[in-house]
This record gives sequence, C-alpha cells and structure tokens, in this order.
Amino acid sequence: MSLTLFVCITLFTLYSFMFPPKAGSPLQGLSYASILLLSPVGILLAIISRYRGKLTIIHITAMVGHSVLLLFLFLYMTLGYLIFGV
Repeated sequence: MSLTLFVCITLFTLYSFMFPPKAGSPLQGLSYASILLLSPVGILLAIISRYRGKLTIIHITAMVGHSVLLLFLFLYMTLGYLIFGV
C-alpha cells in the first residue's frame, strides 16, 4: 500500500512538472500538498505493515522513497525560492 502511494505521488509530481497547470488553477499546488500530506502517511504505513515483525525490501523502498520526496520538497522550497528565485 505504501509503495503504491509512493508511485502515485511520484507520477503525479512528475506530470505536474512536465505539464504545469495554468496560473490560478486549483491544481497548481496539489503536487506539493500531496507530498507534504501523504508522504508521512506512507512512511507510517510502511512501518506499521511489517511482515512478521520484519521490514521487507518493499517497505524499505517505500520508506526511502517517501523520505526522498520530502527531502525534494524541502530542497525545492528552500533552494528554489531563496537562491534560484523559482
């Protein structure tokens, strides 16, 4: 479940970068909101749904993926806005 959530968030974020919505569109900030709101949920789902007390490779991949998405959002918000003026 967590890995599926990670893939959906990643594909939606990539789609929003490749085909950005027009200015003023309600979908404009939805990819960032989905990363901010759903990545912690995905990390918690990966931790909770352990198989017999062990983390499988799917759970580890989902946790690392969600962590990378949160890191991407943090770096994009700080470096992109403050330094590059995006």
